[in-house]
Amino acid sequence: MESWYLKKHDDGSVYGPATMDQLRDWALAAKVSPMDKVSNDKRRTWKRAPMVPELHMDWLVEVSSEFTYGPTTFGTVQEFISSGEIGDDTVVINCRDGKRQRVRDLPVALNSPRRPSADEVIEQIQRDATNEVRSVGETDNDRILRLERVILQLRLALNEEETRYRKLRQKYMEATGREP
Repeated sequence: MESWYLKKHDDGSVYGPATMDQLRDWALAAKVSPMDKVSNDKRRTWKRAPMVPELHMDWLVEVSSEFTYGPTTFGTVQEFISSGEIGDDTVVINCRDGKRQRVRDLPVALNSPRRPSADEVIEQIQRDATNEVRSVGETDNDRILRLERVILQLRLALNEEETRYRKLRQKYMEATGREP
């Protein structure tokens, strides 16, 4: 069985040995970027991941009029959709046939779970606070503790989103050589 290694572009870390199935699973789970490299000769030579047909990195995403991301897997496209990084009007291009289409026209995109935007989360919190009915027997201290837990969850979510933003910003700057 052939052993594969993945070398991350971001920090040069190497993962493996892995089977082609494992490497393909990583790619489909949006864990392999177009800048990452792979090797199947005990790390003597490396090639860009999109050059390995078995990884199915066949999609380009027109993130903006000046920036195209990819080639990448459809799993990454779905991740962009679910995180709200791209919308229904975003154009994706199939590298195999050159077909351009909008995300809304991709049948599998409709089944992708979408993470709510920050504005949607805030609106939901405001609705919940407005419609909130205090539990029977809930004291002011209980309510304070419950609300503090909500605040902690929101802070953790915010930290997660800020970290993701910084990583995406860095990737954008590396790919384009300019600020977003």
